[in-house]
Amino acid sequence: MLNVIWQSPSVLFGLAAIAAPILIHILVQRRAERVPFPTLRFLQPTRLASIRRHLLDDGALLAVRVAILAAAVAALAGPLVITAARRQAWERRIVRAVVVDDAAPSSNGREAGQVARGDDRAELHLSRDFTTTSLPDGVRRAVAWLDTAPVARHELVVVSPFPIGSLTAADIAAVPASIGIRLERTGALPRTRTVPAGRVLGAGGVVAREAMLDGQRTSLRAEAAPEPLSWPIEVLNQPEAQPAIDAAIAAVLSQRVWAPAPGRRATLVVMAGTGPSPVSGAAIRTPWIADGAARLLRDADVQTAAAQVSTGLTDARFFSAPWQAVAFAADGRALAVAAESSGRLLVASGAPASTIVTPLLMRSIVNALGVVPDLRRGEVAPIADRRLREWTRPAAIPRVPVAGDRRQDDGGNDRRLLWLTVLCLLGIEMWMRRARSAAADAREEIARVA
Repeated sequence: MLNVIWQSPSVLFGLAAIAAPILIHILVQRRAERVPFPTLRFLQPTRLASIRRHLLDDGALLAVRVAILAAAVAALAGPLVITAARRQAWERRIVRAVVVDDAAPSSNGREAGQVARGDDRAELHLSRDFTTTSLPDGVRRAVAWLDTAPVARHELVVVSPFPIGSLTAADIAAVPASIGIRLERTGALPRTRTVPAGRVLGAGGVVAREAMLDGQRTSLRAEAAPEPLSWPIEVLNQPEAQPAIDAAIAAVLSQRVWAPAPGRRATLVVMAGTGPSPVSGAAIRTPWIADGAARLLRDADVQTAAAQVSTGLTDARFFSAPWQAVAFAADGRALAVAAESSGRLLVASGAPASTIVTPLLMRSIVNALGVVPDLRRGEVAPIADRRLREWTRPAAIPRVPVAGDRRQDDGGNDRRLLWLTVLCLLGIEMWMRRARSAAADAREEIARVA
């Protein structure tokens, strides 16, 4: 049973253009044919009147022109005739995306993309490698490519040592069920590894930390850095609130927060107190400032503490751009808002300096300025083989494309056949026009001679 789908069905509205040649054939001004006549002097003169014929002339030429337009529109719409043979060809072939961990050792002799064949009954139709330092990101890019690949059995192959945390069940669940998954472990992880664990601010100054990973055990070593302590937040507040601000800073440093990255600073304006504090900000354009504002909004401790404050900000300036709300009071109004100012993260808070909101807000801002190390890259414990087998699945039988599907059959035979038909019809139309023009010229010559 044949089934035809259209990859761009909206193009079929172009079939309305078929009316153009019909109208042209109806409205075109035909040249009057000269008929030889011996004399007109015995005919009684009558009033002249023009007569226009509204009949289709030369139906064969009109039919060819209509067929040209119809075939061109159909070719642009991308027809795909689905036959039993084509279905079987789709089921036999494999389109494979290979995600290769950039940290995977290559000493085992397997290079990127050189993976086991898998299903011997299938033929590899198309393959593409995705080298990445983050397996979840590589999997997302591979799935996006498979979504537009030719119709076939789609397979995702991941090549990595698979340290714990490099791939999770959520990453696997995000892969469509129609895509087969094969996880190939390559190389071996080292038994121990020492990696930087970031720099933190404490009451005694800056502390540099290292993490030693040994199998399932993790030990942390801290060492004071020679650089002096520099508080990265400029706090603007009323004089009477200064003791509470100092106490909040000391509380934050006692918990140790991430040291800020070079060039990252913030300004915190505590609006509560006697008299307004002048503050103006601009729309957030810098990526790290946008990330910092988003982190404030996601901080559960800040949101919980803010909800205990009865009223939020009352100044109408903070209710619209460029300000972005990052915490809300009990009355539903914004209690803290963020913007950008001279390359800094600018936060305005309506909470009193003496409330728990202020130190929590400071802690969240400082952590937003820092760079959190990703210790997963230094992991030495591998994901269990049993878990990798649970995540593995075969490639499913490809589903038949539907109208407007982004997938395609890269053979393109149906579309090319229609374009070939268009070319042939254009040749026929040109030949017919020339033949009719030559015939008309011949008749006119005979009349002139007569």
